[in-house]
Order: sequence, then structure tokens, then C-alpha cells
Amino acid sequence: MKFKKISNSIFVATTILIAVVTLVFGIYEYSRERSFRIDILHSRLQLNNYQYRMGYGDESIRVTVVDTLGNVLTETEDRDVDRMENHLHRKEIQEAIHNGWGYDIKRVSITDGERYFYSATRFNDSIVRSSVPYSAELTSSLQHDYTFFYYTAGILVLLFVAMYFRMMFMRGEREKQRIKRQLTENAAHELKTPAAAIEGYLETLVSNPELPDSQRNSFLERCYVQSRRMSSLLADMATLSRLDEASIVRPNTPIDAAEILMQIAEETQSQFEGSHILLRLHIPQTMPMQGDASIVYSLFRNLFNNVLAHATGATYFDVQAKCANDHYIFKLTDNGIGVPEEHLPYIFERFYRVDKSRSRRLGGTGLGLAIAKNIALQYGDGIKAENTPGGGLTIIVDLLATSKNT
Repeated sequence: MKFKKISNSIFVATTILIAVVTLVFGIYEYSRERSFRIDILHSRLQLNNYQYRMGYGDESIRVTVVDTLGNVLTETEDRDVDRMENHLHRKEIQEAIHNGWGYDIKRVSITDGERYFYSATRFNDSIVRSSVPYSAELTSSLQHDYTFFYYTAGILVLLFVAMYFRMMFMRGEREKQRIKRQLTENAAHELKTPAAAIEGYLETLVSNPELPDSQRNSFLERCYVQSRRMSSLLADMATLSRLDEASIVRPNTPIDAAEILMQIAEETQSQFEGSHILLRLHIPQTMPMQGDASIVYSLFRNLFNNVLAHATGATYFDVQAKCANDHYIFKLTDNGIGVPEEHLPYIFERFYRVDKSRSRRLGGTGLGLAIAKNIALQYGDGIKAENTPGGGLTIIVDLLATSKNT
């Protein structure tokens, strides 16, 4: 458990670190990329400055030559240089004077009112400046390429999705661990009662060898009853554990739910008669489905046993079933005392008992409905309970006719 916590912390920390590094790198590349494009254009115009100086510059590019005091000496567009403003304080000229080269972006020309990209190069006694107007093509070439930005955003999204699913997985694992721990704690508490009873009976038998045979046999019978209760509890815990681990994979074996219900009805008929409860089945003759017959049997047998143990005052128990869109909907209804509304949402929880003393007295493990719920979830859309109008309890089970894996 401690290793899992450390592993999860390392995963989260690593994911956050990668996300931060990716984000910072993305922002850096995003800002650097435009500078790179500007540098390319600036270098091209710098080359044109050198070529112009040597006498073969690109004639399509406007070139202005100024002296180190900013006075315009020549202009390739044959403008009247004597009337042109001094260029000494232009950004690219100042940078060229101090650094040997310089540029300015998207400045409006005073001469013709257009926006230009300027690139200036200083030579010994003069400064040559090339300029290109901001056409649609140039604007497009200087715009950011968002490909890397989208790539970075995609990586961040994937990282956070991975972290989200990892956290969901770990939350599920923690929930499983919590349920297992709770099951262990509750089981220890539930086993303590029969274990203590068996110990007490046996201690009495060992300490009193002269006990009458009738009393001795009574104590032994009670030990047997408590041992059976412990066996039932352990068996139910094993079933729940296997269901929790999903080790019971629903097979594609053909079975008949109607046949299983009729078998359970036949096995419990005498018990219902002894409790003065009329058992009635209103189901189709056949209900073909896929699955494990023993698992489906366990689901419904636990529901039948629940009625026998807790439907106090009931005079009938009806089992109805119908098929709807590859689902079988089962309704198991009694007219007993029902369940108080405040307890209804919790009756499928493990070891939850509405009447604790009565349940233990009847030998219940407190796991029957929890097992039924787990099976119903694996074999269909689950199980729910509601109070029957006029008194009693109705349990509704929704099972898929075919395996979820098909």
C-alpha cells in the first residue's frame, strides 16, 4: 500500500514536471519562432545591402543611402533627396551606427505613408538601408506558425488526460482497498460472535465432564449451528471477494433463468409453507440467457432467503418476469412489513442489517443482498428495492439475456 502511494506521488509529480517543462518550452518556442522569421528577412535584406554596395542589388527592393549624420544621399525610387527628412533618429539607423546593423518593423514611412520593414547596414562612411513594404505575402510570412503551439497543447492535453485516468484508476483502487478493509473489519466483528459462543460452549463441556448427556448434546448442537454460521459467512465472503476482483467472468454458456427459478421455488416450497407464505411464480416457461447457472442461482436464492428471513407478516411472495429488449426484468414482491424508508438505500451494503438482533438470531450473514447486487451488476444493469404500496418490499432485478462481453 505504501509503495502504491509513493508510486502514485511519483507519477503525479513527474506528469506535472513534464507538463510545466512542455508549457515553458512551448511558450519559449512560440515567442522565438517569430523572431526567427524576422531574422531571416533581416538577413536577406542585409545581404541586399552588401550587394547594393557592390553594385548589383535587387532592383525590386527600395534602398536608401544616408551618411553617418542621417542625411539622405541617394534613394533608388528617384525621390528628391534634398527634401527628405533627416534619418538620424530612425531606429534602424541608430542601431546601425552603434552596432553595425539594425532593423525596424512595421513603421510607417513619412515619405509615402506605407508601412515598411527596414534593415540597415553601416559601412565606413555611409549606411545602406533596404526596405520592403508590408504586403499580404510579407505579413503572412512573419505571422506565427501555430503548428508547434498546437503540438504543445496536444501534449499537455494528453498528459492531463493520462493523469486524470491515472487518478481515477487510483481512486478506484483505493475504494477497492477501503471495501476490502471494511469487509475484513466487519467480518472479524461478525466472526467474533459465533467464535465466542463456540468457545463458551466447549469451555463448559471441558470444565464440566459430569454434565448430563442431554445438556451436553444441546451444547454440541449449538456449537454445530454456530460453526455452520461461520462457514456460511466465510463462503459469502469468498464469493464477494471473487466478484470484487471480477474473477467470475460471465461465460457464454446457455442457461435457463426460468428453470433456475423453478428449482429454487421447489427447494424452498416447504420453508414458505412453514412460514405461511404463498409462493407464486408468474414467469415465462423458458428464459434463455448466457452465463453461469450457479451464479444466477446464488443471486435468486439469496433473494428468496431474504424473504424467508425478513418478510415478517407476509402472506404471499410473487416472482414475476418479462423480457424487454434483450433484458429480463424480474420483480420479487412480498406483502410483509417492508423496510423503513431511511434504511432502503442501504440494504444492499455489506453487513447492513435493518434488525440486527433478528438477523443474527436467524443465522444470517448480512452479505446475501450484497452478493445479489454484485451479481446483478455483472450480469445486467443492477438491482433496486422499493416498498410495495400497501406494505411489503419489491426487489427489481435487471439482467441481460446475453453476455456483456459478446
